[in-house]
Amino acid sequence: MASPCADITPSPVIKYSTSYGRLNYDFSKNNQQITQVAQTYGIIERGLFAAGLATVNVNWEISINTLGQIIDDYNICVIPTTVNVFIGYNQPQIYISKDLEPDSCEYKVVLRHEQTHQQINKTALDYFLPRLKEQINQIIKTVGPTPVSSITDIDKATIDLTQTYNQKIAPLINDFKNELLHEQSKLDNHTNYEHESKLCQ
Repeated sequence: MASPCADITPSPVIKYSTSYGRLNYDFSKNNQQITQVAQTYGIIERGLFAAGLATVNVNWEISINTLGQIIDDYNICVIPTTVNVFIGYNQPQIYISKDLEPDSCEYKVVLRHEQTHQQINKTALDYFLPRLKEQINQIIKTVGPTPVSSITDIDKATIDLTQTYNQKIAPLINDFKNELLHEQSKLDNHTNYEHESKLCQ
């Protein structure tokens, strides 16, 4: 027998927020220490560009508000009324090696290279966010109300609904992360390294 909640089509208000994070610079590390930081992110810069690094964390979070609608003596439907979705960055950081001579040509080339990485991050988020919103809106439409038998179960049902959204949206965020890596790889390739390295000759 189908749940009476199946007849209810939720139409929650979906609120989106985003952030590029606050960009910080770190000039305190040498080449070796920057390489160690890069390894924790799975990033490999080569040659001159091991003297710099750009990092960022992709962050996303979902929170929801729900309403318990009493159907009859035995059935309560927990309906999402508002879904808050955050997709953005935190801790964008540029590391420039203290081994580089400030204001030297190499210093300027590495700094510009790492700033370009962060610009790619910003541009990618601007580009992909509308597409992500569209896909998330479709996902939220497919998640129906949750039936519970007691008002005391509403909080648990709200947690369950949030987890359902998380599970369905996580693959989209992973796709975005992969697209981001692909965009960054256009800057970190042999041809571009060679071109940028020649700028100081």
